[in-house]
Amino acid sequence: MKHREIPELIEADSFYRKKRNETRKALEKVKKLEAKFYFLDRIVQPRKDTDTKKDDVELEFAILDLFKSIGFKCEKPTSDADVDVKAKFKEIYFGIEVKNGKYVGENDTFQPFKHKLLNDDTFHPILIFNNARDRKGWDLPRIKIAVNMKFGLLLASELKKGYLKLKKGKITIGQFITQLQKIGEIKFSRKEMDKAYKSEAS
Repeated sequence: MKHREIPELIEADSFYRKKRNETRKALEKVKKLEAKFYFLDRIVQPRKDTDTKKDDVELEFAILDLFKSIGFKCEKPTSDADVDVKAKFKEIYFGIEVKNGKYVGENDTFQPFKHKLLNDDTFHPILIFNNARDRKGWDLPRIKIAVNMKFGLLLASELKKGYLKLKKGKITIGQFITQLQKIGEIKFSRKEMDKAYKSEAS
């Protein structure tokens, strides 16, 4: 439009440019935050038949980044004879084995415990399984293995649920960690959280 020297038009144009810049900055902030919390989508992304070992490693790093985002000190062991992720919070120490795609075989269920034993490590073992492909949960034989070998079984979808409850202030970091220290199947449902609270209070 011509006549940019008209005061009303100058003022309106200035206002528009200011708001446009503010919108751009706000959009950039949204994009940065989406990138920061990419792991929330990645850990529940179904494994495709065309996926490779590289895709599985990306899932392992996504879980590592999730724990780092809430104050854990994490490392990614390079040896295949070790767990996929090690995560520490003060004196609490977890060794995490990550599985993706098809249902975890009974022998593979032992892996986090085996790595702890063979490496003479002290972590609490957790097996995390992304079951987004077939939606199959933990069955009784695998839960029995975990209970008797004293390690945790956690679905990636449950990890996401617990993380979101923590970020929304519905649970504390202490409650989040307490659930992760459980043996057998780990859940972040209200029922399981109430059960843990009653156990701590008694």
